Amino acid sequence: MKIHDFTFRIYYKDTDASGIAYHANYLAYAERARSEWFNDAGLPITDLLARGDAFVVCRADIEYKRPAPLNAMVTIKTAVKEIKAASCISEQTFWIGDQHIATVHVEAVSVDTKTLRPKRIPADVRALYESYLVEGEN
Repeated sequence: MKIHDFTFRIYYKDTDASGIAYHANYLAYAERARSEWFNDAGLPITDLLARGDAFVVCRADIEYKRPAPLNAMVTIKTAVKEIKAASCISEQTFWIGDQHIATVHVEAVSVDTKTLRPKRIPADVRALYESYLVEGEN
Protein backbone atom coordinates (compact mmCIF):
# COMPACT_ATOMS: atom_id res chain seq x y z
CA MET A 1 0.00 0.00 0.00
CA LYS A 2 1.20 3.46 -0.88
CA ILE A 3 0.30 6.73 0.82
CA HIS A 4 0.30 10.05 -1.02
CA ASP A 5 1.78 13.01 0.89
CA PHE A 6 0.87 16.64 0.26
CA THR A 7 2.36 19.42 2.40
CA PHE A 8 1.21 23.03 2.66
CA ARG A 9 1.41 26.01 5.02
CA ILE A 10 -1.45 27.55 7.01
CA TYR A 11 -1.68 31.16 5.82
CA TYR A 12 -3.29 34.11 7.60
CA LYS A 13 -6.25 34.01 5.17
CA ASP A 14 -6.93 30.41 6.29
CA THR A 15 -7.37 31.25 9.98
CA ASP A 16 -10.23 32.32 12.18
CA ALA A 17 -10.17 35.04 14.84
CA SER A 18 -8.14 32.83 17.18
CA GLY A 19 -5.31 32.31 14.68
CA ILE A 20 -6.01 28.67 13.88
CA ALA A 21 -7.12 27.09 10.60
CA TYR A 22 -10.85 27.62 10.12
CA HIS A 23 -12.67 24.29 10.36
CA ALA A 24 -14.39 24.49 6.95
CA ASN A 25 -11.03 24.90 5.19
CA TYR A 26 -10.15 21.27 5.91
CA LEU A 27 -12.45 20.14 3.09
CA ALA A 28 -10.66 22.48 0.67
CA TYR A 29 -7.26 21.23 1.87
CA ALA A 30 -8.41 17.62 1.42
CA GLU A 31 -9.63 18.37 -2.11
CA ARG A 32 -6.33 20.02 -2.99
CA ALA A 33 -4.43 16.97 -1.72
CA ARG A 34 -6.64 14.60 -3.78
CA SER A 35 -6.11 16.75 -6.90
CA GLU A 36 -2.34 16.68 -6.40
CA TRP A 37 -2.52 12.91 -5.86
CA PHE A 38 -4.14 12.55 -9.31
CA ASN A 39 -1.62 14.97 -10.87
CA ASP A 40 1.32 13.08 -9.37
CA ALA A 41 -0.13 9.81 -10.72
CA GLY A 42 -0.28 11.23 -14.25
CA LEU A 43 -4.09 11.51 -14.23
CA PRO A 44 -4.76 15.27 -14.07
CA ILE A 45 -8.38 16.13 -13.39
CA THR A 46 -8.41 18.22 -16.59
CA ASP A 47 -7.62 15.10 -18.64
CA LEU A 48 -10.32 13.09 -16.87
CA LEU A 49 -12.88 15.83 -17.53
CA ALA A 50 -11.85 16.06 -21.19
CA ARG A 51 -12.66 12.38 -21.69
CA GLY A 52 -16.00 12.63 -19.84
CA ASP A 53 -15.00 11.36 -16.39
CA ALA A 54 -15.63 13.25 -13.17
CA PHE A 55 -15.93 12.51 -9.46
CA VAL A 56 -18.41 14.17 -7.14
CA VAL A 57 -18.31 14.05 -3.38
CA CYS A 58 -21.40 12.44 -1.90
CA ARG A 59 -20.19 12.26 1.73
CA ALA A 60 -17.47 13.83 3.85
CA ASP A 61 -16.70 13.28 7.52
CA ILE A 62 -14.13 15.27 9.51
CA GLU A 63 -12.71 14.46 12.92
CA TYR A 64 -10.66 17.26 14.48
CA LYS A 65 -8.04 16.31 17.08
CA ARG A 66 -5.77 19.36 17.43
CA PRO A 67 -5.76 22.87 15.95
CA ALA A 68 -3.55 23.90 13.04
CA PRO A 69 -2.02 27.28 13.95
CA LEU A 70 -1.01 30.09 11.63
CA ASN A 71 2.20 29.31 9.67
CA ALA A 72 2.18 25.59 10.56
CA MET A 73 3.36 23.15 7.91
CA VAL A 74 0.65 20.50 7.50
CA THR A 75 1.03 17.20 5.68
CA ILE A 76 -2.01 15.34 4.38
CA LYS A 77 -1.52 11.59 3.91
CA THR A 78 -4.06 10.11 1.49
CA ALA A 79 -4.94 6.43 1.29
CA VAL A 80 -7.99 4.49 0.07
CA LYS A 81 -10.32 2.75 2.54
CA GLU A 82 -12.88 1.21 0.19
CA ILE A 83 -13.50 0.81 -3.53
CA LYS A 84 -16.91 0.00 -4.99
CA ALA A 85 -18.04 -0.24 -8.62
CA ALA A 86 -18.76 3.48 -8.94
CA SER A 87 -17.33 5.04 -5.77
CA CYS A 88 -14.30 5.22 -3.55
CA ILE A 89 -13.75 6.23 0.07
CA SER A 90 -10.47 7.96 0.77
CA GLU A 91 -8.94 8.54 4.19
CA GLN A 92 -6.89 11.68 4.58
CA THR A 93 -4.96 12.16 7.79
CA PHE A 94 -3.58 15.61 8.62
CA TRP A 95 -0.26 15.92 10.45
CA ILE A 96 1.92 18.65 11.89
CA GLY A 97 5.23 16.88 12.35
CA ASP A 98 4.37 13.69 14.22
CA GLN A 99 1.10 15.06 15.67
CA HIS A 100 -2.09 13.75 14.08
CA ILE A 101 -4.43 16.76 13.94
CA ALA A 102 -7.42 15.61 11.87
CA THR A 103 -8.90 12.87 9.69
CA VAL A 104 -11.15 13.39 6.68
CA HIS A 105 -13.08 10.55 5.03
CA VAL A 106 -14.47 11.41 1.61
CA GLU A 107 -16.70 9.25 -0.56
CA ALA A 108 -16.53 10.28 -4.23
CA VAL A 109 -18.75 8.87 -6.96
CA SER A 110 -17.63 8.41 -10.57
CA VAL A 111 -20.02 10.21 -12.93
CA ASP A 112 -20.37 10.86 -16.64
CA THR A 113 -19.80 14.58 -17.25
CA LYS A 114 -22.65 14.81 -19.78
CA THR A 115 -25.37 13.10 -17.76
CA LEU A 116 -23.95 13.48 -14.21
CA ARG A 117 -25.17 9.93 -13.61
CA PRO A 118 -23.00 7.42 -11.74
CA LYS A 119 -20.85 5.10 -13.81
CA ARG A 120 -18.15 2.49 -13.18
CA ILE A 121 -14.81 3.86 -12.09
CA PRO A 122 -12.53 3.94 -15.18
CA ALA A 123 -9.86 1.21 -15.21
CA ASP A 124 -6.88 3.59 -14.89
CA VAL A 125 -8.44 5.39 -11.92
CA ARG A 126 -9.41 2.06 -10.31
CA ALA A 127 -5.77 0.92 -10.66
CA LEU A 128 -4.64 4.10 -8.88
CA TYR A 129 -7.16 3.55 -6.08
CA GLU A 130 -6.15 -0.09 -5.71
CA SER A 131 -2.47 0.83 -5.34
CA TYR A 132 -3.38 3.07 -2.36
CA LEU A 133 -5.85 0.66 -0.74
CA VAL A 134 -5.28 0.17 2.98
CA GLU A 135 -4.23 -3.42 3.76
CA GLY A 136 -7.17 -5.55 4.82
CA GLU A 137 -9.77 -3.23 3.30
CA ASN A 138 -12.19 -4.32 0.53
